[in-house]
Amino acid sequence: MRRLGSDAMRILIVEDDCELAGELKRLLVAGGHGVRRFRRGDCLPLDSLEEHFDVAILDVGLPGMDGFGVVQAMREAGVGLPVLFLSARGDVRDRVKGLEAGGDDYLVKPYSAEELMARLDAICRRSGGRGAKDSSAPKPTIDLARRRYVEGALSIELQPKELALLSVFLQHEGQTLTKGFLLDKVWDIRFDPGTNVVDAMICRVRGKMESEGLQSRISTIRGKGYVFCSGN
Repeated sequence: MRRLGSDAMRILIVEDDCELAGELKRLLVAGGHGVRRFRRGDCLPLDSLEEHFDVAILDVGLPGMDGFGVVQAMREAGVGLPVLFLSARGDVRDRVKGLEAGGDDYLVKPYSAEELMARLDAICRRSGGRGAKDSSAPKPTIDLARRRYVEGALSIELQPKELALLSVFLQHEGQTLTKGFLLDKVWDIRFDPGTNVVDAMICRVRGKMESEGLQSRISTIRGKGYVFCSGN
């Protein structure tokens, strides 16, 4: 669920505004972090949050239960997951209320990307969170029974050819694989210089990974092919 490198975090976003959540998710995924978003705080699986995430970014103005109430519920349930409030409500009383409710920090919108990341890093360091101390990333695997690519707590559903493609990449991790090799192994056909079936499928798989907050581990080696790498 996290990127190559020791500073990657597993981040929970609770934000009901789709546009704002999308912008925030793209920023975090571009930085190599694993991201999952919920629209409502009162639907969070409290008993498993600390297992799946290192830090939460929480809006205040949420439907059903506001962000302050969500954090209070987390703390009352014994959930110690660090929380950064990210809200347009910048009044001092709101900031104080957020911290008193159990939040670890409070950042007012609009925000700068640099400050957001610095605050997230600081929260994880203070809490001793997994994102700050664990330098190993979950090993990607293929779940054949469920037809899913799995990385930590995140996974994506795959079509048969997508499953075959990623299986080949995992079997030859770190090796540059030509289009001809992939066509032979995945489609069982000889290389056709005019076909773009490999490029199209890799593009689709990358999109699926990124949409679920996973780093796309398939890199293009210009003039040679593609390589899959999951190590640090």
